[in-house]
Amino acid sequence: MIGHPHINFEIHRYPKVFFYKKVEKRIVCEDSLYYDQQVHQHRTREHVLEYVLKHHGTRVEALAEALTLTESAARRQLDHLRADGLIESRPVKQAAGRPFLSWYPTSKGAGEAPIAYADLFARILKSLGEEQIDKAVATRVAVSLAERHRDEIQENRSGEDRIEDVTNSLRSEGILETWRAEADGFHLLNSCCPYPQAAQLSQLPCEADRQAISLLIGSAVKQIERIVDGAPMCEYLVQLQSEQEGITSKAIEGNV
Repeated sequence: MIGHPHINFEIHRYPKVFFYKKVEKRIVCEDSLYYDQQVHQHRTREHVLEYVLKHHGTRVEALAEALTLTESAARRQLDHLRADGLIESRPVKQAAGRPFLSWYPTSKGAGEAPIAYADLFARILKSLGEEQIDKAVATRVAVSLAERHRDEIQENRSGEDRIEDVTNSLRSEGILETWRAEADGFHLLNSCCPYPQAAQLSQLPCEADRQAISLLIGSAVKQIERIVDGAPMCEYLVQLQSEQEGITSKAIEGNV
């Protein structure tokens, strides 16, 4: 038998005749196994990226449990995605114990959309065109988004507690990550634009997010920074009002 990287041969000798018989069965099995492994790895990679896109700040333990992976396999996939610039890790301090890593998509990772989908969405945004139409669509999207998260916000909470509830609720959408209080109000932050391609084409996605935040908080919200404009973060300013009358309509009207 003659060895070969891919094919094994059996030599059969007869008078004045030599011929080779390919033993292909093992090759087919090995090739099939290799193909299946590659497909499985690619699908796992897609599922891990999709999970991080939907669950900003996820931990490896939660990801592994959700996707039925071992923690070592989950870490390996996360490391590959980080090496490709699609996600990043951030250390999170705990009251007790060692810090842990939370995982977030990068702008590059968030922008990974199928070409056909991205092209279709781009054509839809361009076809809207007129400012009044964009605002009307943004308002309907905002109302729908706010209603989806309404049950996650406790009605009797206000001030910092309500800001915290809204931030936690919209974190799963990739709209908000954290917040801080400053002299001019509350600053709501997001370090990764959830739809960079769309935001470059139209103000509609950002306006829809701004209105949804306003509806959930119950106060006017102003977007003061956008990643697609070159800022390091998307940033919203909330100035809570003591008088709630008319706040909902102000939230919808636009940046003031």
